[in-house]
Amino acid sequence: MRGQRVLLILALVVTVAGLAGCGSESKDAGPTATPLPGTVLDPPKDVADFTLTDQRGESFNLSDLRGKAVLLFFGYTNCPDVCPTTLSEFKRVKQELGDDADKVAFVFVSVDGERDSPERLAAYVGAFDPSFIGLAGDDATIRTISRDYGVFFQRQSYENEDNYLVDHTASTFVVGPDGRLRVVIPYGTAPDIVARRVRSVL
Repeated sequence: MRGQRVLLILALVVTVAGLAGCGSESKDAGPTATPLPGTVLDPPKDVADFTLTDQRGESFNLSDLRGKAVLLFFGYTNCPDVCPTTLSEFKRVKQELGDDADKVAFVFVSVDGERDSPERLAAYVGAFDPSFIGLAGDDATIRTISRDYGVFFQRQSYENEDNYLVDHTASTFVVGPDGRLRVVIPYGTAPDIVARRVRSVL
């Protein structure tokens, strides 16, 4: 009788262990994977096309990038920390993507159109990677676009009107090749994880 109870307990342990293994399986990293950082939109969110001015002073539409995944970040060139850090990480994401990098566009949208002229954007994004795209527009247009992505930005008040900071959302938005928003990635996510997220929408 005692032997039967031992066998029954062992059988239960094996069954529970098997269920736990099935529940934690992931396509990305095997049976011990933990969820990747970021929010996956399921279903993906439709976002409106927009037209802004690029770093060459020419009109640029989001739909011009249809067929590619897009990493979209809202910031400004005078940003002291978050923006340069994010663009540096974009450069590393591009390296992580390897041959897949040709299928991805890296886009920096300025929330400070008053100061971020095409020339300034060209120098700024070009310092990180010449293929990065810098976009700017008037405040009303950027606010309309930002609502589609849930982006907040607000200029801080200073006595010197030419020297101010802008508070802004620090997330990165992954738009799929079909033009729909698919993943929102928090600031500080490791570049290799971002690259895995991007590959998942290619």
